Amino acid sequence: MRSCCLQFRKARWGGQRFGIAPQHFNQHDRRMLHRAALLTAVLIATTPCYAATTGTLSATYDGYSHGVIALRLTASFDLTPGAYSGRLEFHTAGMIGWMVHTESDSQVVGRFAPSPAIAAQPTSFDSTGVMHGTDRVTHMIYQDGLPVLKAIAPPPEQERTAVPQAETAHTIDTLSAIVQLMRQVGQTGKCDGAATTYDGRRLTALTARTVGEETLPPAHRLGFDGQALRCDFVGTQLAGFMKGRDEDQLRRPRHGSAWLAQLVAGAPPVPVQVVFEHQALGEVTLHLTSISGSPGVVAQIK
Repeated sequence: MRSCCLQFRKARWGGQRFGIAPQHFNQHDRRMLHRAALLTAVLIATTPCYAATTGTLSATYDGYSHGVIALRLTASFDLTPGAYSGRLEFHTAGMIGWMVHTESDSQVVGRFAPSPAIAAQPTSFDSTGVMHGTDRVTHMIYQDGLPVLKAIAPPPEQERTAVPQAETAHTIDTLSAIVQLMRQVGQTGKCDGAATTYDGRRLTALTARTVGEETLPPAHRLGFDGQALRCDFVGTQLAGFMKGRDEDQLRRPRHGSAWLAQLVAGAPPVPVQVVFEHQALGEVTLHLTSISGSPGVVAQIK
């Protein structure tokens, strides 16, 4: 991800830029112009750089498994210098949706820790949906870094093994993890880090590492082509396993990759393509299909 400082490389110092024909420059003029260019370069190099870490974004994605449509997803985020909110809606689609209907609507409200400034701290998390023919509800708040379940149905113990409460301390929800990644990439151009997520039922360890910029080629399913930052991630379920399932298989690390690019000027980068392992669907690829939004308050990189 190019830093904002590097964008100044595109500035031109030729006389035509200022309405002065280059042939009219004498040797003194050229020396002065050269010195001005060097001085500006020094000022750029020593001036604090600014990054896109705030703004309002809404994006839609289509998810494919084995070459056929499997999911449709909508994500929206509102990031300010000190707080954030997010919403993620998805449902199964196509033939898979006809065979297995699943839908989910999750929302989060949170703030950014004063140090490090990238860390997301949720204050409330809500989720409703349908899975395996059963309506599901989760309402969770956070007190002193500990998630507190205020409502959850069906009770997790009916389907899953217990998640020790001590292990949920200082966890975040999946939406907050996405916000944290977007903010980090927007601020540093890198995605290296780790987080532990808890949604009231499952405890999962996530790690991410920066691979580097790659060029995504044009594709009929992808609404974006061009340079994007590739981040590889690994998710490992730690607790809250479905009863009657092979726990060793559920504990197996699941690998994935996300490509992020800044598509709304002044707003944080967003995932334009995501590839991940799904326990039931196998490899799933999410393609960005639409994006809208607006920039927020510019945040300074310290």
